[in-house]
Amino acid sequence: MLKALNVCLDIEGPQDSENSTLHLLREVSFNVPPGHLVAIVGPSGCGKTTLLKVITGIQQQTSGELLWDGMNLSDEEDLHPGDLGYVPQFSVAYDLLTVEESIASAMVLRTQLSQTEDFIPALDHILEVTGLTHLSDRQVKVLSGGQKRRLGLALELVTDPCLLLCDEVTSGLDPKSENEITNLLRVLSRGHPKRVVVNVTHSLASLDAYDSVMVMYQGVLTYHGPPKAMMHYFAAEHPEEVYLKLTERKAGDWHESWEKHRDTYYKRHGFDGTRVLPEEEENKEAKKSSGPSKTTVREERAVAKLEHAEASDHLDLPPVEMPSMMTQLFELLRRRWTIFRRDKAQVWLHLAMLLGFPLLVVIFALDGIKPLRALSTHQDDNIQQEYQQMKQHQEEQLKAGGLVSGLIMLQVVLVTLMASNNAAREIASERLILEREKLGGLHPFAYIGSKVIFLGMFVLAQSLWMGFFVDMVTGGLPGDLVTKLVLLVLASAAMTSVCLGISAMSKTPEKATILCIYLVGFQLPLSGAVLTLPDWLENWVQPLVVAFWSWSGSLSSMRSTAFYDAVKQVTSTDLIGPGIAGFVLFVHVLVGLGMTFIGVQRSQWDS
Repeated sequence: MLKALNVCLDIEGPQDSENSTLHLLREVSFNVPPGHLVAIVGPSGCGKTTLLKVITGIQQQTSGELLWDGMNLSDEEDLHPGDLGYVPQFSVAYDLLTVEESIASAMVLRTQLSQTEDFIPALDHILEVTGLTHLSDRQVKVLSGGQKRRLGLALELVTDPCLLLCDEVTSGLDPKSENEITNLLRVLSRGHPKRVVVNVTHSLASLDAYDSVMVMYQGVLTYHGPPKAMMHYFAAEHPEEVYLKLTERKAGDWHESWEKHRDTYYKRHGFDGTRVLPEEEENKEAKKSSGPSKTTVREERAVAKLEHAEASDHLDLPPVEMPSMMTQLFELLRRRWTIFRRDKAQVWLHLAMLLGFPLLVVIFALDGIKPLRALSTHQDDNIQQEYQQMKQHQEEQLKAGGLVSGLIMLQVVLVTLMASNNAAREIASERLILEREKLGGLHPFAYIGSKVIFLGMFVLAQSLWMGFFVDMVTGGLPGDLVTKLVLLVLASAAMTSVCLGISAMSKTPEKATILCIYLVGFQLPLSGAVLTLPDWLENWVQPLVVAFWSWSGSLSSMRSTAFYDAVKQVTSTDLIGPGIAGFVLFVHVLVGLGMTFIGVQRSQWDS
């Protein structure tokens, strides 16, 4: 049984408000027996979704208790993730996966069935119960609203939860789809000996299908009982009149009235654990003998058939156990790669950057390659012996130094731009799916690890190809190639990590993208490669600029060549050795991963 005892939720109000505290929920108490389907209704802003989130654990009540079979739901150790199912009002599936792939992925992430022979039967059973069998090979993006709601329910059934909470899964649907989803919820409430199904809804059209209805108003519970008794309690002829009736009295008065009558209603309808009174059984028999329509009979038979299938198959499934972190990691990685392969626009964009950006660097280098090579062939013979050619040599030095410095910086900036594009939306764009999977037991390290491996492949491919291609076409830039490649990889990894952290901490993908664009945009001017910052500002800014460390370390690797003197002619910024530069870039990687972990851990359901 699900019980609430004087549950309250208070938050701080606006500073300029007369009341410094807002009471979102006030002394909400109720009992919901097992095998029960309950609707939470009420005007907009009355606390329906807030109550559901408190039950789910997304929000923590200020006071009061929530109990499930005597266990306090405020204690995370009491309710196993597999025992709780939460279906939000938005889609929680990836558009490019099929229905079957979405459910199968949820099963791998939340159960150990993938390692047993029961995996396929369990998957087929969920598809059948939710009416998705004929849609199993369709991608989520082509599903209708009602079909996506069914899929949301299917994703939660993978663990066969005993507490299933739904947030407006029937809202915005046509009457036929709404009726089908409501009947499905009723089936699910009968499919587990202990299951309670709670649905927040704005619609009052299908209330007869629910075992009971909770009516919320301004944060208080004003009624909880059968739909027919609700009409009597509010002295209304139609359900739509209930909302109008609520406005006739203050919320506190409705609350006091319900507190007086609650025990009587609960005893009469068996919500306190006692047997339902005979008069209720008589009402049920009268309803059966009232001559239902053929449509109603057909629907009831379909529901009964599904109830029987659910109840019988339920006993065949093994106990739900959470998979290992490594199992989750590999499944997340497999799923992410599948989504990437099917997103043709992203594939072509990555190919264009991978091939186009190195070509862009080479184009800028074409006019300077000849004097650069000329400098390398005559400098040892002429510089020290022919002082009369010093002026000409200095001009060549300036060209060579500017070219080398510019090519190195252009490579670094383009690599960081690709890194930003890879990571900026990686977490922010799937935030709500992540929140739902965290609630279902997804390990944060498995999630972050899958992102690191997936993005790491792009880091290596983009930075190594950039370095090899430019070096090959230009005939070999001065300095140690391995050192330059390592610094390019570290620059890409650092920017990827920081942008991933920004993505994890941002509320929207648009905000994450803008911040990452700004971050890349300031790499060149703040690096000191073109304009030198004031001394008092340089020491504060340069440690934060990825491009500076990769550029500076790469140029410092030329110390043993004459090109280093040429480079020093065009920059007044102090250059840092490759070892220190690589260490600082590695610190950037760690900082970005730290930001990512904090962002992933933080709840952002309202993003």
